[in-house]
Amino acid sequence: MGSSSQAIRYPVATTGVGNIDALNRVLADLCTRRNPKDGAALTLRRLIEEEARDLSGEAFARFMDHLYEHITTFLNSNEVSKNLGALRAIYELIDVTISENALKVAKFSNYMRAAFETKCDP
Repeated sequence: MGSSSQAIRYPVATTGVGNIDALNRVLADLCTRRNPKDGAALTLRRLIEEEARDLSGEAFARFMDHLYEHITTFLNSNEVSKNLGALRAIYELIDVTISENALKVAKFSNYMRAAFETKCDP
């Protein structure tokens, strides 16, 4: 029951700007002080897995660069909701296996270290 409503709520386009738009929508849904929308974290995971499978190496690298840019922006924000959105994205994606796994884990660990060293809001 849950997976069908998630597919309706978050349609994922697999070509062109659509995949970036889908990523932006899901990341926006993760940026809340409360619990994020149902299925947002799982949808993010599935989107990354689909893009890793469907895009060429260079296109997928650009897609991931866009994700990393968002996470950096969210962590540097003074808005707690954006900080939480970035941490939720990292939490959901840390164990997703992709071609650039070592790079992903290194980036995520650096992001988290920087966030916890500089953020004081509980």
